[in-house]
Amino acid sequence: MMPREPAGIAQFITILKIRKKSFIISALPLLVAAILVAGLLPSIYESSSTILIEEQQIPQEFVRSTVTGFADQRIQSLTQQILSRVKLWEIINQFNLYSDLREKLTREEITEKMRDDIKLETISAEIADKRGGRRPTQTTSVTIAFSIAYRGKNPDMVQKVAGTLASLYLEQNLKTREAQAQSTTQFLEAELKQLQERLKGLGEKITAFKGQHEGLLPEQQEFNRQQAARLEMDLKQMDATIRSAEDRRIYIEGQLATVKPDTPLIGATGERVMAPADRLKTLEVAMADLQSKFSPNHPEVKKARREIAELQKIAGQTGGSAAIRRQKLTQLKAELAEKQGKYSGQHPEVKQLNNEIARLEQAPANASPSRSAAEPENPAYISLTTQIKGAENEIASLRTQQAGLKDKLQLYRQRLEDAPKVEQEYLALARDYQNASAKHQEVMNKILEARISEGMEEGQKGEKFTLIDPASFPEKPVSPKRWLILLAGVILSLGVGFGAVALTEHLDHSVKSRDELARLTCLPVLGSIMRFQTGEDITRVRQKRQLIWVVTGLGLIMGLALFHFFYMDLWVLTARLLRLANKYT
Repeated sequence: MMPREPAGIAQFITILKIRKKSFIISALPLLVAAILVAGLLPSIYESSSTILIEEQQIPQEFVRSTVTGFADQRIQSLTQQILSRVKLWEIINQFNLYSDLREKLTREEITEKMRDDIKLETISAEIADKRGGRRPTQTTSVTIAFSIAYRGKNPDMVQKVAGTLASLYLEQNLKTREAQAQSTTQFLEAELKQLQERLKGLGEKITAFKGQHEGLLPEQQEFNRQQAARLEMDLKQMDATIRSAEDRRIYIEGQLATVKPDTPLIGATGERVMAPADRLKTLEVAMADLQSKFSPNHPEVKKARREIAELQKIAGQTGGSAAIRRQKLTQLKAELAEKQGKYSGQHPEVKQLNNEIARLEQAPANASPSRSAAEPENPAYISLTTQIKGAENEIASLRTQQAGLKDKLQLYRQRLEDAPKVEQEYLALARDYQNASAKHQEVMNKILEARISEGMEEGQKGEKFTLIDPASFPEKPVSPKRWLILLAGVILSLGVGFGAVALTEHLDHSVKSRDELARLTCLPVLGSIMRFQTGEDITRVRQKRQLIWVVTGLGLIMGLALFHFFYMDLWVLTARLLRLANKYT
């Protein structure tokens, strides 16, 4: 067998005519299946709403919003709240959605099916970021709007559900922003209450601390130093004043020693009469001399003793002066020592001196002088005595004041020594109080800003969502793409048909034409017998034509029905065509 020569288009057409049965058998089922799929798939309608994200109407320099976060974050947060199972099930029950699936699927599967039918898309724009400069340094992609869409079989229901979803986004955004602003204010108010309680507690601690450490506080140290320095100066002045008073007293006492308390008297003969005290001293000296010479019972001794007693009563003394007796004994002992150096112990003068010493030693000791029986009469003496008493009183008063100043000085010095011990604790309390006070003021300012922001959110002057494109009635389904399914079915059926024809032709080795026979045998063909068409062949051809017309009519009717029920109503199409014809005529 010789190899076949390449066939032309005419030969392909001839082969297709011969193998048309194989082509139809293989291609027709796929085409019918594509038509059925394109026609029987339910139409899915989609309705969407576009929501604009409007910026804050009041400049942020005047009012700063307490609701933070980017628009994408808030949209995602709202989506999670709205697309929760509870919210979706409420919408499903409200519009009686997926009624045909409630007996087949669970509640979770139905809500998941609705999540799949909801589509959210954000709309971004490139905005120049100047960052304080006049020329933009870079561009930033910012979300300025978003759309929420819903797909379903019923266009009217799809529109309602899409509008409901958009309303939920608007309402939930307002509620969320107001709730966030209120929660911020409430949080700051709770913090303010805690700070007020803390300030109160710290104030009480500081007050108690000041009461316990009076005069030891850091702000009182300068006062303590000044008081200590002043007291030291006062003490120095007081010492000088006391020394001056003592010197004055000593000087007056020296003057007083030269002045007699009584004024001297002049007798009738013009002679000076001795004062009782002077006369008493003279008699005491004479008494000591008499006692050394005579016995106590000697008349001269008795006379002198009586006179001394009277003078003692007048002068205010109770006995003789012991100093005079001691002086007399010292004088006699000196004379005895001198005599013993010259004479023996039996010498009359030595014996006389021994007897005088013995009598003086045996004489009773006189009592101390008592208070004067009479007041002094000398004005000079009285004046000096008064000055001495005044000086002594002044000195006593000055010493009392000096003791008080020393006690005060010791108090202030002790405060200066003890101050560093309490300074750290007091500074810690003061620092805590100052920090709490600063924090309190800061929170107060923040509360004021939060309340203004809350009022701005309640008045909808902050960032808000605005519905700019409400959900519209979908006139045309978005799926399925019937023409794409039909086109794919036609292309697939043609490919399968041509493939079947090619495969059948490849497996069939019979001779089909006179030229092919000549090429195969390399011999000339003398003649050919034509096919005779019988009555049965004519009937078969007629039946095939009728079948073709019937199939074509049914296909046309099915196509119109599919177009009417799944794409567009024929009456609507007719009305549109009539309006179009009237427009151009």
